[in-house]
Amino acid sequence: MVSKSDQLLIVVSILEGRHFPKRPKHMLVVEAKFDGEQLATDPVDHTDQPEFATELAWEIDRKALHQHRLQRTPIKLQCFALDPITSAKETIGYIVLDLRTAQETKQAPKWYQLLSNKYTKFKSEIQISIALETDTKAPVDSFKAKGAPPRDGKEISSKRCHILPIASYQAQQDVPSSSCAYSVSALDSAISLRTPASFW
Repeated sequence: MVSKSDQLLIVVSILEGRHFPKRPKHMLVVEAKFDGEQLATDPVDHTDQPEFATELAWEIDRKALHQHRLQRTPIKLQCFALDPITSAKETIGYIVLDLRTAQETKQAPKWYQLLSNKYTKFKSEIQISIALETDTKAPVDSFKAKGAPPRDGKEISSKRCHILPIASYQAQQDVPSSSCAYSVSALDSAISLRTPASFW
């Protein structure tokens, strides 16, 4: 069993965007996928400077983190435009984060330009930070999502996904293998946020 002190959180903070076109009849959402587990922001207004203010986080132990770094497992973010009336979802672009850049010391967020941007006349960017935090609140075998610790400045919503070592999973075979937790809004329930398998 992995000791409690070895439990970490991979925290991706999706803060805001810039250089987006204004589309009053649409909303924006960002989905993040790591090691087969997916989380997503809540939909926000499709303005030229969208405010996501969301943390997406996965639980992992140090041994698994080391293996993912050796394998260069990426964290892939994809941005979509949503039509709340028809539930249609358009792919806008994507960003790939290098897990090896995540550190346990606090780092300033960076601007990442969307790749394969549908808005060819705009250089759309999203401000993101990636960090490692020591998970001192949840037991190792907990599958229950929890809120992020308080942050200075703007209020940030959070979604946490648990990735357990194989030994912990085998000890709980009655628990589903996918343990992501989402905060559900009315729009979330009307729109499927699962990224097509062909993209990844």
